[in-house]
Amino acid sequence: MVEWKKLGDIANLVRGKVISKDYIRDYEGEYPVYSSQTANDGIFGCIDSYMFDGDFLTWTTDGAYAGTIFRRKGNVNITNVCGLIDITSQNINLDFLYYWLSLTAKEYVLEGMGNPKLMSNVASTIVIPIPSLSEQTRIVGILDTFTSTSRSEERRVGKECRS
Repeated sequence: MVEWKKLGDIANLVRGKVISKDYIRDYEGEYPVYSSQTANDGIFGCIDSYMFDGDFLTWTTDGAYAGTIFRRKGNVNITNVCGLIDITSQNINLDFLYYWLSLTAKEYVLEGMGNPKLMSNVASTIVIPIPSLSEQTRIVGILDTFTSTSRSEERRVGKECRS
């Protein structure tokens, strides 16, 4: 039997802060700033400091690409129109969660009022199956064989920023 849990029960969901183009120009550096755009792997620019360090998923919270999931690793920043998923459960494989959310997150996007949104309070209610870790790893291996690019390219951090 597979247990099901809400995303908010297995991870912390946080939002970024407003980071303007002027701020990026004034504090240019090596650490990527991810936003709601999906071009260039979501990189909005690069600054000289970072908000998060680790292995995460992010999602686009606002606009035409709301609900798009990305894999992030290392020192990163996110804007206020981007959410970060930091797994707190020892029973979930980040790659498994990436695949699951890539398939299901868009179903939770609210289309009303002209600007599609997937806010943290709604994202936290996404229901995730939690098979054993060995089964999650097996599923990830199978799904990796169906992607047209390697896992490292498909879920890469993004282009590195240069200072």
